[in-house]
Amino acid sequence: MAYGRIVSFLFFFFFGVANAFFTPAASCERRRLQSTSLNAKNFMLRREMMQNTLTFGALLTASPASARSTKSRTTGYDIQRTEAEWAQMLSPQQHFILRQGGTESPYSSILEGEDRAGLFVCAGCGTPLFNSKEKFHSGTGWPSFAAPTMSKFNPDVSNVEMEDVSTFQYQLAGAEVRCRTCGGHLGDVFADGFLFPGTPAFATGKRYCIDGGALLFVPNNQSTDDELEFVRGDLPPTKPAKPVFLG
Repeated sequence: MAYGRIVSFLFFFFFGVANAFFTPAASCERRRLQSTSLNAKNFMLRREMMQNTLTFGALLTASPASARSTKSRTTGYDIQRTEAEWAQMLSPQQHFILRQGGTESPYSSILEGEDRAGLFVCAGCGTPLFNSKEKFHSGTGWPSFAAPTMSKFNPDVSNVEMEDVSTFQYQLAGAEVRCRTCGGHLGDVFADGFLFPGTPAFATGKRYCIDGGALLFVPNNQSTDDELEFVRGDLPPTKPAKPVFLG
């Protein structure tokens, strides 16, 4: 589990609850915008607090956080390769995220600011994972989506696999998500979509917090006669993105 994302989730959740009960309705939106940009000066403190919270939560659920990554990223998936093959075909950043379950730094992927219409596909196998219609700016620094793309073979199953965790654990700290085709780690999904009114996440109640390096973006309206253009998510932004703090 990516602790930075968990910190983000808890910060949004408790700040949102405080807004709901202790602030006038007219100021809720402004305060929500303030909460969606992590203050770098307090990040390490919140990370330490989150680690303590996870330890307590693990005791309650008898499911240690360290057990979340024990499931094989190969067994049971349609596309399987040796780790040597994955390492050869993926960039170091892609391999770190997809095959080792790593987490990129916030605002380090060019796809965080990608707003064109198109599809976000798995960088490991090309499976369509998210439609641009479901993308929104959460302020966390990672590409965020409200819902995944559904399988063309079974419209009741999405192309994104969610970790099987207890309801308590999901509500508290989210769950890992993977590509259902190759088992590549994508990021995490949180139950805090209600904190983002005016976005697709408010309707689904979910926020898929995805590592841009695990994705490729394929813009719409491309000619099938030419080689498809795509944007690698492991590339940095053309201009450094910085959180905006509202005073």
